[in-house]
Amino acid sequence: MKRRVIACVLYACCVATILCANGNKEQSAKSSVAEGADWAQEAGLNLEETPEELYEKAKKEGEVNVYGCTGRIETVKKDFEAAYPGITLNFYDLGINEMLEKFGREHAAGIYTADVLQLKEQTGSIKREYIDQNLLYNYQPKDIFGNVNPDYLAVTPFVIELDWWSYNTDLYKDLPISSWWDVTKPEWKGKFVMLDPSGEPDLPVLFACMVKHADEMAADYQKVFGKPIELGPDEPNAGYAWINRVAKNNPILETSNSNIVKDVGGAPDMKAAPIGYGVSSKLRERDIQGFRLGVNPQKFDMPTTAVSFMIAQIADHAPHPNAAKLFVRFLCGEKDHNGKGIQPFLTAGSYPVFPDSKNTSKMPSYESIPKFEVDFDYWYEHFQDVSDYWVSAQP
Repeated sequence: MKRRVIACVLYACCVATILCANGNKEQSAKSSVAEGADWAQEAGLNLEETPEELYEKAKKEGEVNVYGCTGRIETVKKDFEAAYPGITLNFYDLGINEMLEKFGREHAAGIYTADVLQLKEQTGSIKREYIDQNLLYNYQPKDIFGNVNPDYLAVTPFVIELDWWSYNTDLYKDLPISSWWDVTKPEWKGKFVMLDPSGEPDLPVLFACMVKHADEMAADYQKVFGKPIELGPDEPNAGYAWINRVAKNNPILETSNSNIVKDVGGAPDMKAAPIGYGVSSKLRERDIQGFRLGVNPQKFDMPTTAVSFMIAQIADHAPHPNAAKLFVRFLCGEKDHNGKGIQPFLTAGSYPVFPDSKNTSKMPSYESIPKFEVDFDYWYEHFQDVSDYWVSAQP
């Protein structure tokens, strides 16, 4: 099961073994959750502390261990250590599945190494399988998170990533589609590129949104084609119909978002290029590498994207809790949300969750982009169903 990452399986196996040995699974599980809540209170994750107060405590700890999924933490490391002499930031650059496997294995064995896990939440699995189980914690002091959209605070986010359609600006003056249904038309057969849904979670989360909002998908179909949608026998609603018809329209499937933007606008003198649907943060390749990338998500009448988050969660029984809290604050840019910690993430296509944080890159405003609402529980419960449906829809 794609969303059940290896870490969860290994951790569950280890916990199950321990609980069976104790002879009382349910009671032991409840005790574990209660113990985690006690630890969070002892670590002061609910306290309002200034960075100066935390620094004095963190100096006694001397270091902070960060498991992260982006090399940009290397830049944050240098700035953090310069801002807080005497505290060493040990950065472990890991893929998300590798990170969760390592953390789960260590935690189940009672080896508490990680202080902070910096990763991405897309499917609801981090919330449901880690935060709700007191394996990871939210640390959200009011002076940092007081102005953040409350709908986003089931996790501890600092940057939002969207998905959107991009086009080659040498070939098109504007995005050449204005509806999800356009890419089901014969003229777009084999001319659009997406991230392979069987390998990455981006599209299955989008699929779940479409299934949830099937009435909107049906209304948009009627607007595009001038008649109500007629569902096939294997199409439970208009959301599933879109998944089915896209699967049969020969999409180009890539294994990474880097490949998508390269396909769309990465080669000079392209006489033909697909349009591409992928993560918004790759728009930065327009500025870094000169890719010919254009976006216009406002052209759609209905939502064009789900919302995913770059998050920073404090690990259960973190050995350096004060340094961990200090690091989370630093990563969020501190109280004005424009400090050095968040700067490496303020590139084209990345949107800070903090309204006063300034990203000056040329890109659509966050407010102007039609988005599906955040519903981690729905995504978690339906992620596998829509993934399986995609597989069954293959021609």
